[in-house]
Amino acid sequence: MFFIVLLVVLVFQIQADKLIQIQALWRHGARTPIYCNWNCMYFRSHEMLEGYLTPTGMRQHYVLGQWMRERYIVKNKLLSETFNASEITIYATDVNRTIMSAMSNFQGMYSNNGPIVPNVEESFLKPPNPNANPDADIGKDAIKYKIQVLPIHMRAALTDIQLRAYGSPQCAQAARFQIENQHTELVKNVSIKAHDTIIEFCNEMNIDPNNFTIFNLSEYMDTFYSSIYNDYPMPTNLKKETYDKADATYSLTIALKLYQTWKQISTQSAPFFDQFFEYTEQALSKDENKKSFKYVVYSAHDVTVQLIASALNITSAECMAQVYLGQEVQNKNCIYTYPGFASNIIWELWQEDTTNEPYFKILYNGTEINLCNKNSTKCMYKELKEIIQAQKGDFQKDCDIEIDPIVEYRVPVWMTTLTIIFILMIVGFCFYGIYLYKQIRQDKTLLSQNM
Repeated sequence: MFFIVLLVVLVFQIQADKLIQIQALWRHGARTPIYCNWNCMYFRSHEMLEGYLTPTGMRQHYVLGQWMRERYIVKNKLLSETFNASEITIYATDVNRTIMSAMSNFQGMYSNNGPIVPNVEESFLKPPNPNANPDADIGKDAIKYKIQVLPIHMRAALTDIQLRAYGSPQCAQAARFQIENQHTELVKNVSIKAHDTIIEFCNEMNIDPNNFTIFNLSEYMDTFYSSIYNDYPMPTNLKKETYDKADATYSLTIALKLYQTWKQISTQSAPFFDQFFEYTEQALSKDENKKSFKYVVYSAHDVTVQLIASALNITSAECMAQVYLGQEVQNKNCIYTYPGFASNIIWELWQEDTTNEPYFKILYNGTEINLCNKNSTKCMYKELKEIIQAQKGDFQKDCDIEIDPIVEYRVPVWMTTLTIIFILMIVGFCFYGIYLYKQIRQDKTLLSQNM
């Protein structure tokens, strides 16, 4: 019996599908506040209103990195045991918290597994500065404690349309989209439902409720999240019941503010998916001369995660509002929770053993989700690409990106006129000179004849 079971296991291993590539998009870890509302003077005096990554945020991504290691190094053996730069490329927005989150994450993947120095002369391991020596106990570690350094790529914020297409100036129409979104019927219905919560919240926080909207509430809740995750003080007069109701409203405010219409979603997600499928096709290419990565990372923000999740149709402002309003949810895949700190989407690109056809599995915060509008967590690569391509908006057109015009350098009319006059004068002087020359010769001829 044992040998039969062993044979079955071996057969399944031989016929198992192959994991080819993973791409991961995540939100940074817990940070300091960014809004000056609750406890503002304290945060401002400590220069904390910049959204810096905190030790809590570092730990979150470190643990996520260990989770990634277990799944993709130990279990599926997609990546090497030690960091291999040819296997991995990492992108982050040009913001401290996303850069540091990526660094923390990969320390979890390759903790205590950094490189060792080669057997070279000791002088080669030092900089040219006098008396520059390493710690006595560094041993053969390249960096003490076997730390692995990482190459992280960033685009300038103004040009990062892959990870920051949701705002201006990357998308010139983003501000208009947001203003329009705040006056829709959907926002009106949510605001009516949240009215009592807003009144209770304002009373307990001693805030004037006039002109206080669900979006103002969202900014306060953002500050509270930073406080809770980092052990900062919380308002003593805010009741837990009121906080919980405010939190339920907060969960859908990003989607309501940024991504209410399909045009906004499809337009602003287009640059990300262009890059995404470029890396996918490189991984599937049989051309050995083409560079391909096994792991592509995008370290970004909650708004980026919300945008891409909406484009994948696994959430939407509409379905989140339906959950909040207690209505029937049309999208059965609806993820109605807020993309909190370290939330992540992972695309796993697999190849079928029997047909060699590639397909995707997508995990949201570690859980496989249904894809391609089916009750299945498996979606063929061609099918998913066709769906994304069919819905993809024209980012440059719909965002009203200005293309530098071709400048035609024309000579001013006055300069042309003066040039013509100058040339005519020169020609006139030439003719007059010729005339004088002939006249002088003629006079000389007559004078010689007379003599």
